[in-house]
Amino acid sequence: MIDFTVYRTATGEVVRSGYAGSEDECLSQAFEGESVYVGKARFDQYIADGKPVDMPSKPDEHHVFDWTHRTWIDPRTMEDRRRSLRERVTERRWEIETGGITLQNSVRVLTGKPDQDRITAVIVNADIAGIDAVDFKADSGWARLTIDELRGVARAIGLHVQACFSAERTHHAAIDQLRTEAETEAYDISAGWPLTHNSIETQ
Repeated sequence: MIDFTVYRTATGEVVRSGYAGSEDECLSQAFEGESVYVGKARFDQYIADGKPVDMPSKPDEHHVFDWTHRTWIDPRTMEDRRRSLRERVTERRWEIETGGITLQNSVRVLTGKPDQDRITAVIVNADIAGIDAVDFKADSGWARLTIDELRGVARAIGLHVQACFSAERTHHAAIDQLRTEAETEAYDISAGWPLTHNSIETQ
């Protein structure tokens, strides 16, 4: 049996392959606009000057292969690039917002919405019950906190969350001003976020 590869005549793009009993049978496998290379070629190759050629390496996931010019191109518009950056910034904001903070007393607390709700519930219930201090299970371990200290924790979390959203808004405004591909490639989404370790006062 003889291997054959069918490719588009105009571009060299490999479309299918197989094997046949004779060379004439191989050559008969092409439809209109197609040609046959008698031999085996991979789908990450194209046919040029009658033989398989390896495609160049793909630069990144955004690129698509331009078969006419036999090169990778990035089809994204500037708005596509800005939208992608904004989405990445929003993901980064959520990671930092919910990732927790370490207070100046070395108590580390989580900052997701369920954690905020839990602290608020403890404060409300303690006020109702007339409790002055609680055993609080922080992310870093147990801590004995007064209700005023717990209010300080809630305040620190609130400031942290707002700082995250403010940083996200600043990034989005800056991204909207980007005008070239080079600017979008160079844009640093890791800058300008609030600190999360040993920097938050609870009073």
